[in-house]
Amino acid sequence: MGYDLERFVGYVNEGLLCCVCRDVLEDPLQAPCEHAFCSSCIHGWLVHHNTCPEDRLPLDITHLRPLFRYMRNYLAKLQVRCVFRPQGCEVTCALESVHRHELQCDYALLNCSNAGDEYLCYRCGCPVQVSRRSLEAHLCVCEYSSRYTILNTEEAQHKCVSDLRAELDMLRAELDCKVEEVRHEMESHLDSQRRHMVQKESLLRCEVDELKGQLSRVMSDVRVLLAAERARRRAGEGGEGLRPATPSGAAPPPAEVQRKLSPRSLALDCIKRKNREATVI
Repeated sequence: MGYDLERFVGYVNEGLLCCVCRDVLEDPLQAPCEHAFCSSCIHGWLVHHNTCPEDRLPLDITHLRPLFRYMRNYLAKLQVRCVFRPQGCEVTCALESVHRHELQCDYALLNCSNAGDEYLCYRCGCPVQVSRRSLEAHLCVCEYSSRYTILNTEEAQHKCVSDLRAELDMLRAELDCKVEEVRHEMESHLDSQRRHMVQKESLLRCEVDELKGQLSRVMSDVRVLLAAERARRRAGEGGEGLRPATPSGAAPPPAEVQRKLSPRSLALDCIKRKNREATVI
């Protein structure tokens, strides 16, 4: 049987209800068709049937699997009231911790191991329903208490040691679970960081290779430019040592032009011209 739906605070998704008892799942199992059941409900059903109680598809006990993890997590976080609320307990806690609370609840009714299904005083055997928090007061007035020595020193010490051992075992189990959970989380975190570092290293290597290629191309361009500059300088130095000659049809230097235009030059030219004319006559 599952948890009574009335005990839960707030809305409970229908996917978290047992398909057999229609209560909230307790120790849930899941069929291949993804219908979920309480463990006790589906085992009892499969004793007399070989089909899913919801869609009548063939189903065997070997086909059952644990509930999906996200559904288990959601189920564990549901807020539920203590089962001893009718006795006065006002505690509301997550479903994953309600069982631990109920084992220690002060309003829990103690059951005698010799009383079957009846709630009885576990020490004196009287037919009285009594909560843990009221047990000591009841023992003081219980009419059956003369059959027993109530909490003598040895019993008190023994009970104290037993309680401490039980509590220590419970704490040790909780600690082991927490350590294992933290270990898994750390391993997962380290794996994630390791993958991230490998990817980062690969990206950096690609960037370095690309920068090396760019640097090589730049150095090659620089060498070409330097060679061109040296060639240009050598060509400039050779041009200064070999000045080109003046062409035959080119204008004479300015000094010769001035000499031809001077009065003396003009007079000489005139005399030469007259001599040539006289010779011709």
